[in-house]
Amino acid sequence: MTPGADPTSYAPQTVPPPGETLKETLEVLGIPQADLARRTGLSTKHINQVVQGTAALSPDTALLLERATGVPAGLWNAREAAWRTQLAREVEELALSEHLGWLDRFPLRELVSRGILPDRSKNVRNLRRLLDFFGVVTPDVAENVWRGYQAAFRRSSMLSQNEYATATWLRLAEREARERDCEPYDRAALTALLPRLRELTLQKQDAWSVELPQLCAQVGVALTFVPALSKTNVSGATRWLTSDKVMVALSDRFKTDDQFWFSLFHELAHVLLHGKRLTFMDDRDNLSPGKRHEDISEDEANAFAADVLLPPQHAAAYQKLAATRYLSLTAIEAFADTAGIAPGIVVGRLQHDRIYDWRQGNGLKRKVTLG
Repeated sequence: MTPGADPTSYAPQTVPPPGETLKETLEVLGIPQADLARRTGLSTKHINQVVQGTAALSPDTALLLERATGVPAGLWNAREAAWRTQLAREVEELALSEHLGWLDRFPLRELVSRGILPDRSKNVRNLRRLLDFFGVVTPDVAENVWRGYQAAFRRSSMLSQNEYATATWLRLAEREARERDCEPYDRAALTALLPRLRELTLQKQDAWSVELPQLCAQVGVALTFVPALSKTNVSGATRWLTSDKVMVALSDRFKTDDQFWFSLFHELAHVLLHGKRLTFMDDRDNLSPGKRHEDISEDEANAFAADVLLPPQHAAAYQKLAATRYLSLTAIEAFADTAGIAPGIVVGRLQHDRIYDWRQGNGLKRKVTLG
């Protein structure tokens, strides 16, 4: 293979069978097959089967051929391995051609824009590329792997949206998280870090988008920002990659800072409060405080996020603000300044508590766009 060649771009019939090489070698050396059989102690029938490709050229035979022909055993072994690999690829090519319809289940345009596929062609090359992206061998295996996430998928409405787009988003996040260098997970250090993470809500995105992942990496959290794909409602995900490293992935599905920061602390709640065996994937439904969830862990994560963003020591002042008859944006900004938090987050809380209509106060929210 030439340098930089794509290993998934298989061109058939490019590797000669080892028997053909053996036949050419014997012709050059002037050694008949019967003479080679005598020299190696193998039967003439077996030598002919190797030449014809009906018998494999084993390592033992390669060593005998080295003695009789002077051609290194390593070369014979390499030719045999290359040939058998090519045959296996041809079988795989035929099998994969029956699964091209699997590509139709994915948002191909976005897979191309994210660099997962080179184009939207529905061919074996692209199917193999997609399987390589997921790190699996067949579509059936991929879906079996996703069933391992069923506890997470069941907690949200994401399956009713697009399971395949959601799985793609999660895989993008996982690959990025595995590349991120992190210190070993430290629960106490993460807990102590929460006030500092809360302070970052006051910064602009170009500042916190750099500092936030760095701080999280210091306590064993691989924080990744993955832009949302269409037909998905995913806002965040938590998955333990090892016992000492946890992935927290956030999307920009809802585009505003109140949603983004609530999602962050919701995911960190899963890290701190819940087990290391589950994968949590969250959407708008899971991020709805006060809604009865099927899984109590979502209620716990929501309560945790709410308390981090608006700690109990600010509860009385918030209640006073919420009780104001004619609530102004200036009053919200003053409270946010006292509480040390972004005013858009206060607006989001007021909207959730139905003090504000969902259309009110949005000018105080900051836009969050990833990627």
